[in-house]
Amino acid sequence: MPSTGHLKISDSGMNEPPNYKSPPVVETILGLQFDSVPKLTNAHLGAFWKTLDSNVWSGDIQDVPPLEPALEKFVEQGQWGGFGLNLRLTQDPSSRLQIKNSSADRMIQVQNERIHFNWLGLDGGTYVRYPALRDGFRDTLQQFQRFLEDEGLGVIRPNQWEVTYVNHIPKGTVWNRVDDWHFCGLIGNIPTYPDLIEAENFRGDWHFVIPNQRGRLHIEWKHARRSVSDRQEIVVLNLTARGPLKPEGAGVDEILAGIDLGRKTIVQTFVRIMSDEANAFWGIDHAN
Repeated sequence: MPSTGHLKISDSGMNEPPNYKSPPVVETILGLQFDSVPKLTNAHLGAFWKTLDSNVWSGDIQDVPPLEPALEKFVEQGQWGGFGLNLRLTQDPSSRLQIKNSSADRMIQVQNERIHFNWLGLDGGTYVRYPALRDGFRDTLQQFQRFLEDEGLGVIRPNQWEVTYVNHIPKGTVWNRVDDWHFCGLIGNIPTYPDLIEAENFRGDWHFVIPNQRGRLHIEWKHARRSVSDRQEIVVLNLTARGPLKPEGAGVDEILAGIDLGRKTIVQTFVRIMSDEANAFWGIDHAN
């Protein structure tokens, strides 16, 4: 059930979004998409890994399929279902390298055209606040830029920033039945008629433009089980903000400004679409 709209959140009042004492976030991803670096190969990605601090980045390493480009385009087809996806057919056997730290609660993902910095909390890790993640992303990006220059591979030409928050909202917290899902303002009353129909499931996605076409916010809702072994029912609520950058003028400061906008948009939207009761359950702190 996709829908589109304009996200009317002004910069005023967005200096620092509220914090939650116990947010339902299980993963946060800060990322950058950039123009293809012609000489960058999978072997170079492995060499970049070797430049990282081995005392920190000594966790699991694996190759996974690369992410496809996803440019946000503000044209008519972007409004009606395209949402910036730009699929590519290629014979290039490129891959994405995932590098975890020794505590398995941070991950660097790097491929030709993308670099991401993740906080991973699925295994119950302590929630890491945004400033620490921002610093980790910045330091990783700068180290990757230096690596490209030292190897004579060229420079990064950024084209888009990206932020994703993954939330798991278990049954038995702010909801017990499908028709309790109105704790989120995106979901209206889901009807259950005794002796006729009983609400069972729902899946939907929404797409919003950030004012002045500075980006889009994509929200995905799905009802799922936590895992094959853990049958706990959860709502998975993903919020992803992406916005364009000008390759010729996007330095680290401009990239981080985009990341900041994405994070504020996500957090402010999450606060506004949730009921007062849900926000209180997660321990919202308006003092910030």
